[in-house]
Amino acid sequence: MHRDTMCDLYLRLSLDRDGKTAIERQEADCRLWVESSELTVREVHVDRGRSGYKTVARGGFDAALAAVTAGVVGTLVVWKLDRLSRKGIGQVGKVLDDIEKAGGRLVSVVDAIDTSDSSGRKAVATLAELAWSESKNLGARVGHAKRYLRSKGRWIGGQPPYGLLVAPETKKLIHDPELAVYARLIADEALAGTSLVKIARLLNEHEIPSPRGGQWNAASIMQLLRSPA
Repeated sequence: MHRDTMCDLYLRLSLDRDGKTAIERQEADCRLWVESSELTVREVHVDRGRSGYKTVARGGFDAALAAVTAGVVGTLVVWKLDRLSRKGIGQVGKVLDDIEKAGGRLVSVVDAIDTSDSSGRKAVATLAELAWSESKNLGARVGHAKRYLRSKGRWIGGQPPYGLLVAPETKKLIHDPELAVYARLIADEALAGTSLVKIARLLNEHEIPSPRGGQWNAASIMQLLRSPA
């Protein structure tokens, strides 16, 4: 098959939760567009649980871009432009340049953008900056909310530290009636200068289970002592 009759799909989702746009829905919508355009899907590249805003490795993104810039396929299809990237025109502009140099095109199904059209590049620039701005503002709001909750003593999620529990009503950390005494023992021994190895041995000799239910060791003691909470 000629490259102009083939395309690759790139699908991404930061968090796969109920109410979010699932990878499966993205693929279904993209395939409908491909079928209507009389193209053939060569490969589907997926980055599940990967941010388009943060600097993280995205194997699917790299493979999809490599396929179109190397001329393996003529078209790269995404469900929406912010699935490709949320880093603004800095990254998206370079991607677009590389695709155009290879004689390819980028298609965003939901945004109705096809960069083979002269107006497509301007639309990409606008939407890329909008996606970047949305992610930046969201990050600021989330960070502010977390700082506020911490200032009120609220536990904001995850497994509470050893020896503590999360109170159901206040969401604050409280002492675990069963384990707090052991957490206090560890702290007292460490403050007294006892080595971590000796503390671990003491706990194991008294058959006190570690947070994960196994044996204590110097590393698990150090992790507990370094926990800010």
